[in-house]
Amino acid sequence: MPETDQEKSNLSLTSRIKDSNITRVTGVLLLVLAYYFILSPYIETFLTKAFGGVARNTSNVEVNSLSPIFDIHVYAGEYNLSSIKNTNEPIRKTRFFTLDPRVLAMNKFLSDYHSPMAPYAEVFIIEADRYGLDWRLVASISGVESAFGNLLPKGSHNAWGWRGINRNDAGWSMFEDWEESITHVTERLALGYGTDLTPFDIQDTYCPPCGETGLDLWAHGVTRFMNELEYYVDNLENL
Repeated sequence: MPETDQEKSNLSLTSRIKDSNITRVTGVLLLVLAYYFILSPYIETFLTKAFGGVARNTSNVEVNSLSPIFDIHVYAGEYNLSSIKNTNEPIRKTRFFTLDPRVLAMNKFLSDYHSPMAPYAEVFIIEADRYGLDWRLVASISGVESAFGNLLPKGSHNAWGWRGINRNDAGWSMFEDWEESITHVTERLALGYGTDLTPFDIQDTYCPPCGETGLDLWAHGVTRFMNELEYYVDNLENL
């Protein structure tokens, strides 16, 4: 029986659909989706295990799984396993330590400014808490006075333009190390200026010429760094 015009038309339409680009793209898309949702998890898991095994068997690199994520080496002294005094004391499974996020923020902040005081981030926090001082203040003053310890009298460890103990010929205080200077300046700020003063309250006494200009550049600078530190502690996961 000869084909009718309708049958010929249907065959022609079917042939065009099979040969069209839309059909090819749809087919490829369906294959990609099938791989992604069905085959991908199994294949990728197999490849990960296979390549991981090869890497472990052929690598000579020693991996230290205890390395801190933020690479803060200041804690080595406090948390070093060799610092445990009583080696006969049983290890409790529930023992752990928590890291103050302010320490992480301080270390990251000072590191970003290439400060030699970055390894002493924990000292800033401990000493500020000891006297009830704002934890951001001492580091922020050092930013205005010495670019966070990068511009200061040689060997002085004096990042605050501090005058008082162990003066050199120019009158600047000389400290043995950063821990001593941070500890001393924090104590004297807390006891001498109080713990509830803002940089604007401190400015006229700490830096008289700065207050005389009326521009409050010193106070604005210290406040800016304090605000930056607050941002760091609030956004650690994004830094």
